[in-house]
Amino acid sequence: MGNVILGEPRFKKPEVVVKSDGKITDIVMFVPGTTDPINTKGLKHEANKDYWRASNENFWGKLKELKFQFHDLHIEDTFLSWSGDNNTEERTIAADRLLDLFVRVYPKYKNKEVHLHLIGHSHGGNVINQFTNLIATDKRFPKFWKIKSITYLSTPFFQKKHQLNHAKVHKECKIINVHNEYDITQRFVADFTLINLEVFLKDFHSDSFKRGMEVLASVDKKALQDNVVDFRMNEEEAIIIWREMAKVFLGVNILTNQFIKYIKSINVAKVTLDKERDEFVVLLKSLLKWTYDVHVNFSSINSGYGKSKLVSNLNLTQGVAVLNILFDIKTGVKDSYILKLLAKVFAESHGLTDSIDDTSWSPKKQAGSLTVVDRNITTNDSYHSRGKKAQFEGFATGVEGALKRNNLEELLMRLFSQFLVPATLTTFNSYLDYAEYAVTGDLDAQIKILRKNILNYQKLVTLYHANLVSDKDKKIDMAIRPGGVPYFATVSHGLSHTQFWEKVEADLRSSFSSGINTGYKKK
Repeated sequence: MGNVILGEPRFKKPEVVVKSDGKITDIVMFVPGTTDPINTKGLKHEANKDYWRASNENFWGKLKELKFQFHDLHIEDTFLSWSGDNNTEERTIAADRLLDLFVRVYPKYKNKEVHLHLIGHSHGGNVINQFTNLIATDKRFPKFWKIKSITYLSTPFFQKKHQLNHAKVHKECKIINVHNEYDITQRFVADFTLINLEVFLKDFHSDSFKRGMEVLASVDKKALQDNVVDFRMNEEEAIIIWREMAKVFLGVNILTNQFIKYIKSINVAKVTLDKERDEFVVLLKSLLKWTYDVHVNFSSINSGYGKSKLVSNLNLTQGVAVLNILFDIKTGVKDSYILKLLAKVFAESHGLTDSIDDTSWSPKKQAGSLTVVDRNITTNDSYHSRGKKAQFEGFATGVEGALKRNNLEELLMRLFSQFLVPATLTTFNSYLDYAEYAVTGDLDAQIKILRKNILNYQKLVTLYHANLVSDKDKKIDMAIRPGGVPYFATVSHGLSHTQFWEKVEADLRSSFSSGINTGYKKK
């Protein structure tokens, strides 16, 4: 991540005025956010100290240098550990764990005046807000403690949940809001709070899934690619093709079979997708039958080779028919089978989404009379140098508009369209157009349907594709490619905690109460 971040110019020594009698203790605590929105690893308490200790140059690494510059400043390095799940209940549990951590680590300060300085990244800021609600009435929280500053790093501020409670907040508490306009997690992804997905993921790492992935990984892709393109294959080349194609369809068959079992085994009270699940299982069984049949075809060695045999082995009529069900679309997003299905999966109080709550960029609504300092780091995002801010805003506001209209199908299509290039679908459709002249019968009928479906998706992709990736970035891995959806959701979202921003340093310095250590000498 360090290779894609532009540093903020260093200030000269910040001017700090601290009024203190030297008897107050300052404690700085870091609260990590949602490290994995759906806990895909199936692990708990991933959001721990490694989150902050990734580098000595990041936010925590630089802030700890202030430790001896003040009389009684404690910078916590035990760190809060919580599940990191994108779930309201888990954030509430995390708030209780935060209180427990304070009580256990600082028992000797129980009867002393202490000012807390809480720093939360992403949903860590909402854990902090929930913490303020907890300590408003919880007797475990020491009576002489107050929250003196809250630093929100890329935190999405809910309109309904996790509101800031001022009961134990110091009247001079400073609210520091660090945000990046390229951060789509803060802008709209975090609007979705999921149900607790542990039940969904507990079996997702079974040996059957692992076996299917291992079979696919064993496919000699280069040998397959090099030989399939040759229409004049000899027997030696054909044997390679038959062997590797058998592996491909075996791997897909194993994964499909396990996925069917997995979907049928899910039983969560809050999820009302039984009808959709049953329909999808029927479709998957069709896919299962096709992959099995093709695997059997290519497993038959010495049954004759050639391009026509290769095509017949693929059972294309059977396979294309399945694709036509999956990608069925009449005119637009509202009559697309796959988009409607996914929209139901992520619908509020119906599928995997517990709630959808519009998140704002600013904590001012929750801050009331407290001082809010806005620190916008947008220009420090590497992507800003690409000169595509206008295209990005068009994309982001389009997604936000779809969400406000509760048009999840359009929202999903806008996101998917950033992974596709309209020209690719145009080329694919030209192949289908050519295929119509080369085949007859049922396969020709199915290809005509597929071509029409893809043409409708092509129109949508052309409409929504925002051309966010610069030519020079197209060879970069998709996970960190500037301009890609994953980049905006992770790299742009994580930028705020990768550095101890100088203006934020000045903000924090001015909020400390323990007094400057005038005898401090920098090593």
